[in-house]
Amino acid sequence: MAEVIGFAILEAVTGVGAGLGGVGATTASVIGSAAILTVSVGGQLLLNELLQPQQRNQSQQSVLNQAMGPRTLGYGRFMAGGTRAFFDARNGSLYQAIVICARRIDGIEKYLIGDKYVETTLGENGGLTLTAPYDRSIAFEPHLGTDDQAASPMLLGAYSDIWTAAHQLKGIAYCVVLFAPVKPKFQQSVYPQSYATPIRFLVRGARIWDLGASSQNPDDEATWSFSENPARCIADYLRHRDGMRFPRSRLDLASFQDMRDVCDETVARKDSTTEPRYRLGGTYQLTEAPKDVLARMCATCDGQLVKGPTGLIGIRGGRFTSPTVNISTKNIRTASLTQGNDRLDAYNNLKVSYTEPGAYYQPTELTARQDTASINKVGQIDSSLDLIMVPSWTQAARLAKIRFAKDNPAWKGTISTDLAALDALGEDTIHLAYDPLGEDDPMLDENVSLNGFTLHADLSGCDLSFASISSEAYAWDAATEEPPRPALPTQPAAVNVIAAPENVTITPSRRTVAGETTQVWGVLTWDAVARTDVLPEPEYRVTGSGDDAWQPMTTRIDGLSAEIGPLVDGETYDFRVGWNAGGTDGAKSNIVTLAAIADATAPGPVTGFVANNGTGQYAYAFIAPNSANFGSAQVLVGTTTNIGDATLKRTLYGGASQAFDKTEPGIAPGTYRIWVKALNKSGYGDSSSTVGPMTVTVT
Repeated sequence: MAEVIGFAILEAVTGVGAGLGGVGATTASVIGSAAILTVSVGGQLLLNELLQPQQRNQSQQSVLNQAMGPRTLGYGRFMAGGTRAFFDARNGSLYQAIVICARRIDGIEKYLIGDKYVETTLGENGGLTLTAPYDRSIAFEPHLGTDDQAASPMLLGAYSDIWTAAHQLKGIAYCVVLFAPVKPKFQQSVYPQSYATPIRFLVRGARIWDLGASSQNPDDEATWSFSENPARCIADYLRHRDGMRFPRSRLDLASFQDMRDVCDETVARKDSTTEPRYRLGGTYQLTEAPKDVLARMCATCDGQLVKGPTGLIGIRGGRFTSPTVNISTKNIRTASLTQGNDRLDAYNNLKVSYTEPGAYYQPTELTARQDTASINKVGQIDSSLDLIMVPSWTQAARLAKIRFAKDNPAWKGTISTDLAALDALGEDTIHLAYDPLGEDDPMLDENVSLNGFTLHADLSGCDLSFASISSEAYAWDAATEEPPRPALPTQPAAVNVIAAPENVTITPSRRTVAGETTQVWGVLTWDAVARTDVLPEPEYRVTGSGDDAWQPMTTRIDGLSAEIGPLVDGETYDFRVGWNAGGTDGAKSNIVTLAAIADATAPGPVTGFVANNGTGQYAYAFIAPNSANFGSAQVLVGTTTNIGDATLKRTLYGGASQAFDKTEPGIAPGTYRIWVKALNKSGYGDSSSTVGPMTVTVT
């Protein structure tokens, strides 16, 4: 007789334990140490048969304002909003702490603003947004919910008067979000719903024990790992303090390990890729009944929770197991059989929904599974299957096939047998052959699954309820059975696409100020466009400064040029321009660069240029040109005769006709070439103001 798991319902989960009667000591002496709990014939054995899963909570992806919201936990991957635990504005910025899970999570894979995934400077660790139009306007600071996590640095910095190092939110996964101030014209695009602009997170849920893995300690959460394996998730829920709180000693670990391996098996898809046989992802709230949570978790893997003869809680299902126990006509005393479903129980069109990652983890309907012959005969009779925690359309399709077969068996009924049926204890399936006429060709010859088992009080026999099941229910041919993936949502095309201006150029405009000083203005130009509803937005900044350094320019009356000045003589500037229509900014043009040179006339070259060899040094001398616009001289040194290979040694400032004499110490031995380039007071010089090279040897 099998010793794995018996057929008692998990009364601690379902709340119907008071209705189950235990057999007495006499029975126990007959069947050994196994304590058999009786279940009324026709009673519902499997957990996911108890109650249909509740509809998904649509608020799980919203950010809610509640003084004390329901505690939410989750397994696998899921998308979540949360409850604001902190919400305040200071110095023009909005700070909010959003509680995601009341348990440590493995990580936040992606951040969403509205329906857009955004890139951040620190990846999974948050940081500033890099995706337009939110560029560096929103910051994320995630906290994964460890028991030793530090208080939020962001809130400590901004609210040191009320937020202290003791505000750690231990064991709570949350994210601090900062909405930084932006210019009024950008507010609608960056914060379309003001302070309520939606924030969501793609979360890797709880870290859980790997059911006997040598690298993990079942009593040390620090050794656990993230998993989407349903068996691991269900076992964790049964053990966790916010789940069923069963001690590990109450679980039949062998059965959970076996189911874990079944879930990890690979299944082929039509596109030649593979996926695990069963995965799980989703959330639950502590206000929900445990039986409802377990029902939808078990639904992800065709799992059934059972209590064995020794009282251990186990799991079975997910695959077809060939029967090793046969019950035949000679063992059957009476039988009540039904071929197919009762009329009121039947359906021929199963509508299936699951959670689609490509649709922002929203409920998505799969192509219905149908019995077309039945529909043609009696019309369409609908039923539904909500696989709230299934994250794959192909997995949902396979589970729908299994459910359809189980709900529409070829045979079902009850039989009363002799004690030979005790061999069925712990079996997933048995083979049943029955013919009331005792002929060689039995009326019923099926593999069946047992839905109920009762041992007679006088130990004279057993009552079994059953439904036929075929290995075909679990077989899967992706090429012929896989339905098409439901259409995924697409971002609507932008209705106000504004291309960047073309042929953008920048030129210097030198102007004499106060009758004697020449200064530079930058003049930016661009081509006209056919649209009449756009306005140009030209900008400039000092080259090398940050994105926040762009400043507006004054647009000329022609609408196709702008100017800015006077610019700092000798400084280099970046320029760009974009169109704006109705408050919407278009793409920016490529950046063009201008060196602000007020005086574009090079001074004359230096004269009397000489250079001397030395030990560990060299020396040189020259006289500045007799040019009124002379401002400085650059000394360039290299090891080849090509000035392009030389580097700037130093710049010497002075006046016209000034003599310069300089020794350069600390020079390594070698041969060097020296040039001197005279520059005007705007820092401009050219080849005509350059002399050299002079060659020196250092020993």
